[in-house]
Amino acid sequence: MHKKMLFSVLLFALAYPIKAQVVIIPFGLINEVIIPEHGFLPGKKFQFYPLIGKYDFSKLKLRVEVFDDRNLKKLTKVQCSNIDFTNESEFDSPSSIYKVSEYVEKLFKETGATIDSSSTDTIQIRLEGIDARLIGFGNIRAHGLCQIKVMYHNIAKIYCVDITDEHKNSPISSNSFVTRKTATRVFASAAIREVIEHFFVDLKSVNASQ
Repeated sequence: MHKKMLFSVLLFALAYPIKAQVVIIPFGLINEVIIPEHGFLPGKKFQFYPLIGKYDFSKLKLRVEVFDDRNLKKLTKVQCSNIDFTNESEFDSPSSIYKVSEYVEKLFKETGATIDSSSTDTIQIRLEGIDARLIGFGNIRAHGLCQIKVMYHNIAKIYCVDITDEHKNSPISSNSFVTRKTATRVFASAAIREVIEHFFVDLKSVNASQ
């Protein structure tokens, strides 16, 4: 299987009765994880979307830890939406934390930040929930749902999103022709991008004030 440099994976027994998986970005040679497009189509590539805004974090040298807290939180919905999780999409898989982590790494690289596992300046990004839903009859709308908690210095904040083709940052328009299965993948990916960028907006403000 093709290998690439992604992340070294550790298990931490946190102050919870259940262990949470954490991915330290970067380095470590592991087998590439490919999430199937909709459950049973192996080998389909996952689309990463670039940041919408511009961020310059070139002065930052960070240790970035991405935790999978989904089994700890057991959310039924994100805070910013009334749409329930079904946890029937491909993103319910434990391996989806690798794609979230890869997303985090790619977006940080866009900002010019240096990601160094030996840094003492640590950011924790904790995935609390993710799902993709198709809602409606006839005029069906795909929803990308994602919620993370970010801990940086003495600040902890939850970021969540429910993104559809009506959202200004949607990767596709309401007139785009895509299959139902592709739509769920597009909007789950966009939801990951959105919550990470929401944090970047706050991080930009913190840097500007220093």
